[in-house]
Amino acid sequence: MKKLLLAVGIIATMFACQQPQAQQTASTGSAAPAMKIAYINNDSLSTYYKFGEDQYAEFQKKMEKAQKQLQSRMVKLQGEAANFEKRARAGLMSQNEIKRKQEELGLKQQKLQAAQQSQAQGLQAEEISIQAEVRKRVKEFLDKYSADKNYSIVLGYSDGVTSTVIWSTPNVEDITQDVIDGLNKIYEDELSAQSSEEKGKK
Repeated sequence: MKKLLLAVGIIATMFACQQPQAQQTASTGSAAPAMKIAYINNDSLSTYYKFGEDQYAEFQKKMEKAQKQLQSRMVKLQGEAANFEKRARAGLMSQNEIKRKQEELGLKQQKLQAAQQSQAQGLQAEEISIQAEVRKRVKEFLDKYSADKNYSIVLGYSDGVTSTVIWSTPNVEDITQDVIDGLNKIYEDELSAQSSEEKGKK
């Protein structure tokens, strides 16, 4: 799902659950405990998170359908313009008819361009909405997961960019698979509940 650009990005969140410990340490004068740090491969998350994949597949279908509809309108308009030009050159139309037809074709062209722009804006807004929902789900999962595992920071990286993690100490954990499995389990439970609800209505 890399084309969707889920924009999970670099997740570098300092979780609040660690703050009370730091304050307590400061008050007691004890040595500060080592921070637990984990990282996630965003490329793997984008590829294997089923919710994102399903959303992107639906988005692709909608985009292709909309593009086909616009293409059909465009071909029809081109045919109408070609027929008009042929009739005008053959002297089968009066000057008034030519002028009216030119205005009509110009108006149709403007409407088609407006439809293209509106469609592009609508699809862009939907894509942004999908990205936001994916980020929200990942963040909510990490809020709970990091609290359970006592992580102070969770980093996200992608191969081939400046955020790439090429080395880490042993206490920095790769939690990519755990996060993917956890997110997919939540999504599968949602689908199962939705399916049961739909069956109950029949």
